[in-house]
Amino acid sequence: MKILVTGSNGLAGNGIRRASKSSKSSNDDFIFMTRADADLTDWAETWQMIGDYKPDCVINTSARVGGIGGNKAMHADFLYDNLMINANVLKACAKHNVSKAIAFSSVCVFPDDLSLLKEENMHNGPVYDGNFAYGYAKRMVDVHITALKKQYGIDNYCSVIPSNIFGQNDMFSIEYGHVVPSLIHKLFLAIQNKEPLVVWGDGRSLREFMYIDDLAELVLQLISLDKIPQRVIISGRQQHSIREIVTMLSGIAQYDNIVWDETKPNGQRSRPTSKALVDSLFPDFEYTSIYNGLKKTWDWFCDNYPDVRKEY
Repeated sequence: MKILVTGSNGLAGNGIRRASKSSKSSNDDFIFMTRADADLTDWAETWQMIGDYKPDCVINTSARVGGIGGNKAMHADFLYDNLMINANVLKACAKHNVSKAIAFSSVCVFPDDLSLLKEENMHNGPVYDGNFAYGYAKRMVDVHITALKKQYGIDNYCSVIPSNIFGQNDMFSIEYGHVVPSLIHKLFLAIQNKEPLVVWGDGRSLREFMYIDDLAELVLQLISLDKIPQRVIISGRQQHSIREIVTMLSGIAQYDNIVWDETKPNGQRSRPTSKALVDSLFPDFEYTSIYNGLKKTWDWFCDNYPDVRKEY
């Protein structure tokens, strides 16, 4: 199977690149594309890319993403870029008769008031207001796949819905990054400058953190299925508080000068996900522990600093 992966310089794309090297299928031929190869917000470039390579499967990891700071500062940019990227890729896949397509979504697509996030409840209410633009842009991935199915009878197009993924090659922006990469960068600088690590919020918010290599391996197993579900949540095994993550990182770095800035936003307090579908598909998968994932990410960051992605 010829598999084209977009966004291969990013967190998820890089994870899939690493996982592909140990892929169990010797018949898989991977093509890794970056922003330099095609601007996926541009229809003509997206159409030509898919047409030139004629893949059997496309894994679209390209996105414009960020944490609380990024979502707060760039609602319009996040909406436009993510809408265009996913719409162009899915349309090009359908028109070029690509048989399987995976488009990365986000747990931000779910309504804010659910006690448990389940695939079938995605459209049961408005998304969380703090990242509404990004959330609605990513929810439209599922709407587009449904439309393609209704109009053209296309199956095996899937929106993968990851939880808070982290790992090497993440975007380690202090101001706009997600929780783990932002914390790692801030902690590194705090140690260098011999000053406190200042953490936003009170640390009580909960997230299902997941090491990127686990997600990448599960995506490769997903595309090997004969029948792929239209949407699937792939998340960490349990929720951890931000305070737990900070404690683990400070232990790994052996630095405990921490200050909590409770004037800053906490984000959603909790968003636990159902594991039923992914566990039914891959019941024997062994997940990396959060501590080990954090340790690997911290070590990678320290080994590669300052040559890491820090700015948009």
